Amino acid sequence: MRVTERMVFRQTTFDIGNKRAEYYDLQRQGATQKKFQELEEDPISAERIRLLREAKQATLHFEKNITRSHTQLEAADEALGEATNVAIRAKELALSASNETWTAMQRSIIADEVDSLFKSMVGVANTQAAGEYVFGGFLTDQRPFLDNGTYIGNDNQKEIDVGPNARQVVNVSGARAFTVTGGNDVFASLDSLRTALRNNDVPAVRTELDNLDNIIDQLSRGRTDAGLKLNQLDVASAVRNRLEDALTKEESRLLDIDPVKVFLELNETGKALQDAIAVSDRVTNMSFVGQ
Repeated sequence: MRVTERMVFRQTTFDIGNKRAEYYDLQRQGATQKKFQELEEDPISAERIRLLREAKQATLHFEKNITRSHTQLEAADEALGEATNVAIRAKELALSASNETWTAMQRSIIADEVDSLFKSMVGVANTQAAGEYVFGGFLTDQRPFLDNGTYIGNDNQKEIDVGPNARQVVNVSGARAFTVTGGNDVFASLDSLRTALRNNDVPAVRTELDNLDNIIDQLSRGRTDAGLKLNQLDVASAVRNRLEDALTKEESRLLDIDPVKVFLELNETGKALQDAIAVSDRVTNMSFVGQ
């Protein structure tokens, strides 16, 4: 084999090696649907993907916060709805018992129902969701209201992370919904009504009618607050979902192949490999002929 033939042979052998490696790599990409198997194969893309995955992990943390808080706010909203119904029933009883024609015995019977309403209100005010008491402020692991209606929670606002540099208040104040902090003490009013009925004190019963109207408004304001915060969480959830989608698409752009492009490149590389092998065969045959 002459010098020129050796050079051609070496070049064609080199080309075959390169094309074969390229062909096998494209086959691997087609099989795995990934541009590379190990991130170390592309350090720049690897670092970008690492940062994207960290950001996606953070969005999962936001999702857990939002889901948990949404459950608790829904529970608070429903509880305040039940509390409003209890207050409305108490007002109906007070209105009936304020009738002068009613007897002391009748008012005593109604007092027993108000007593049941009082206990129901305590139960509602101690509503739990996702393992926490929803009206306790920061004190979420203990009942915020004692059996006598005394509030032992606090009025702190509970905030959560709902996005990058975004926080939101996600609790309804039990103090403002049920105690004098909100304008009226729900339990004091029910207790006063219960006592007035048992004492057959009609003027005192009538006094509680106005208080109960104010309590119904107070509980409704708490429910409105819960609804607004639920809407804010829905917005935060939608923003989080869009962010996660954007991060996923960017990671896919860096890591995933374009199947059509890889298929075409695979065909082209396969043809080039066959051509290189054919050239190598011709050079080899010519060298044998020339010997």
